[in-house]
Amino acid sequence: MNRKEMEELSLPHKYLIGADGLGSGKNRSLAESECQKILPSLEKIITDKILSCFIVCLGGGTGEGCIRGFLQKSVDIQIKVKLLVVTLPHSSEGLEKREKALLLLDEIEKLADGIFVVDYDGLPCSTISDLYNEADRKVMGFVGSFINMIVKHSLICFDFNDVRSFLRYYSDTKFIDYFTLSGNINYLDAELSDLQKYLPTKYHTLDDISNLIVAIHYNRETNDDIVRKFLDRIVSDGIMKKQTKDTQIKWTMIHDPDMEKNIFRIDIFTKCN
Repeated sequence: MNRKEMEELSLPHKYLIGADGLGSGKNRSLAESECQKILPSLEKIITDKILSCFIVCLGGGTGEGCIRGFLQKSVDIQIKVKLLVVTLPHSSEGLEKREKALLLLDEIEKLADGIFVVDYDGLPCSTISDLYNEADRKVMGFVGSFINMIVKHSLICFDFNDVRSFLRYYSDTKFIDYFTLSGNINYLDAELSDLQKYLPTKYHTLDDISNLIVAIHYNRETNDDIVRKFLDRIVSDGIMKKQTKDTQIKWTMIHDPDMEKNIFRIDIFTKCN
């Protein structure tokens, strides 16, 4: 059944698809046993890597049955950074399913260095297909932005150790929050005048930010005067000067030849006290 046919189905029919049998995602024990069989192959893939990133949809037997084994293997072979990206099921899929997903997340938290969560309940979507599309967009946006900080050459003094420091120190939580903005200086100045509106409600004030990374993407052919203005008004005044002296702040600048000149993209990663 292709995507178009899936989108045309009613919600009750969607729930009937794959309700039982192999591949339904309901048999967590089967997934766990199959996971053990492929761990040697996984080890070959991630050995000698500095980062492993696992994306899992919690709430189904397949994802829940495999993720613990995958993370544990990363721990065993001493991957330096273990990044976990999870989606949480919508409440309409059943409260028990959601509660089990949250319980498992709590259990595997200790195996990861950083965790980014996309909660279906928090997405402002009116249809199932829109919900999944928005979740995909958030996951891809976060993963792409986070990994770019490591693999893309920084124009200032910033490297992998800065990312590790952000993940491991100055905060008791492993959960990462993220948002991105893109536009000219005037647009970014207006949007960042109220920085807190982009943070989850657990941040009661900006003082609750324990760790902060500001990743700036721009075309370095942009006029130097405009870049200096951007750094003064947006990065310094709009973001950094609003933090407390205890906030651990790091930032990087990355050249993107595909971006228009005079346009800047800011990816902001935070952790909460």
